[in-house]
Amino acid sequence: MIRTHPKSPSVLPLLWLGLVAADLVGLYFFLSRLLYPLNPVWIYLGLYSLCFGLYVLGAGVLLPAVPRAFSRFLLPLILGCAAVFRLIVVFAPPQLSTDILLYVWDGRLTLHGINPYHWAPNALPLRSLRDPLWNQMEYKSYQSIYMPVSQGIFALANALFGNNLIGYKCIYTLFDFGVIGLLLSILRRLGRPLTGIIWYAWCPLPITEVSLAGHQDIVGVFFLLLAFTLAMRPGRAVVWTALALVAAALTKGFALLLLPLFVRVHGKALLIWAIFGLLYLGMPLWVYLPQFLHGMSQYLENVHVNSGLFNWITMALSLISSKYAYEVTAKLSDAAILGVVYWSARRPIASYPDLLRRAFVVLGVTLLVIPTLFPWYLLWTLIFVPLISDKPRYAFVLLTGLSVLLYTYYVSMLSYWWVPIAEYVPFYLLLFWELRQDGFLRGKNEDRHVQYPGRVGDRRHTLD
Repeated sequence: MIRTHPKSPSVLPLLWLGLVAADLVGLYFFLSRLLYPLNPVWIYLGLYSLCFGLYVLGAGVLLPAVPRAFSRFLLPLILGCAAVFRLIVVFAPPQLSTDILLYVWDGRLTLHGINPYHWAPNALPLRSLRDPLWNQMEYKSYQSIYMPVSQGIFALANALFGNNLIGYKCIYTLFDFGVIGLLLSILRRLGRPLTGIIWYAWCPLPITEVSLAGHQDIVGVFFLLLAFTLAMRPGRAVVWTALALVAAALTKGFALLLLPLFVRVHGKALLIWAIFGLLYLGMPLWVYLPQFLHGMSQYLENVHVNSGLFNWITMALSLISSKYAYEVTAKLSDAAILGVVYWSARRPIASYPDLLRRAFVVLGVTLLVIPTLFPWYLLWTLIFVPLISDKPRYAFVLLTGLSVLLYTYYVSMLSYWWVPIAEYVPFYLLLFWELRQDGFLRGKNEDRHVQYPGRVGDRRHTLD
């Protein structure tokens, strides 16, 4: 009798995934060697597109095809490569944006005992602190709009590294590693495969906008994930959950929109601690609140970049009345944000995945209706991609790839009419298709067995 043996699992998908990783290493190395990647901008857009395409190929096609027999190799490969990608670009000079120069300036003011909200960088009383980096700064006439937790990180970085911009980027990259660690913790709590971390860890957006450009939003993203991690725990974790959420909000105000959602879970105790945290940690801002609001007003009135819905609604309303079109659109935007916040908190939270789902909707809607959407703002939604369902939200993955079309501005220092169409139309079409397919907004596929630890019979911890 001839014995047959079952076919051995193919190692090819794993080898192809390793080859994709090797290609990404080469692309990021080439990117790190460019002194002026936005001149010409097509070089950067081409490199980013290649990185994004390989990322989607690796995460969406090759990773699911790896046989279970080789699964033990996947997480070390994913995490090791994620670290290598970031370390390759973190030691390159900051690119894509001059925002990091504002961080250096605000940190220098704090170390000199000057509240950074008091004066704009071009104020005459600050002349003695000017240096060559000051000459390269943009928005010198704007008073600082960076929140108190951000200011604390700026001061720490300035104390450690002075004007060494690489040092600032290293700090933010450490926070990015912390984000990956917290995502793994939450994935483990949800009982989902840890390899899903690839949707964040290999995404070109945090690699280029944090480790290469040095944007500080990653600090707020870290504290927001910390709040979600702590929200699973009963008892005294309420205090730390509230303070972590406040720290996220005092890095970027987006996170404050999630306060009603967290209060819905933990009740008035969390609200009290959150108010205390806002008053105490936000003290530098409250002292010079009029100056901060003036700087924020300057920013909101003059920086309108890369919006989709907001811009289209404004253009439509301008056909009726060009005088009030922007103001009416701004009111509609505010109403949409308040509406989604109310929707998120009006019913009891069913489960831990339910909290994540509602938080993602709040932040996603907010980013889509505000007048400015820089690519690094999408870090606030990218963290939810591996968390909120078994399948990633492909529409928001796609948006991280298309958002860099913003940089076409540097072709001739003009905003092209076709960029919002190329960026947002594919996104909205895919988003509409996804919502039709899986009933995401209704929580149709959510893991309701992953509930909060709470008292038996406590309505805050029961299913809807």
